[in-house]
Amino acid sequence: MSTGDRDALLLVVCADLSYAEVARALAIPIGTVGSRVNRARRKLRKSLTSQHRR
Repeated sequence: MSTGDRDALLLVVCADLSYAEVARALAIPIGTVGSRVNRARRKLRKSLTSQHRR
């Protein structure tokens, strides 16, 4: 997972920030926040699923 994806996900999930707040904090468009969070969630889900199957 890229640093940008991880940062966006952590700010949304752990810091409980809105997408707009994350966009301001990272100085990126709100659409980019959504894309990064979505991509990070997919990667995390895939990683957890593959570990569970082992």
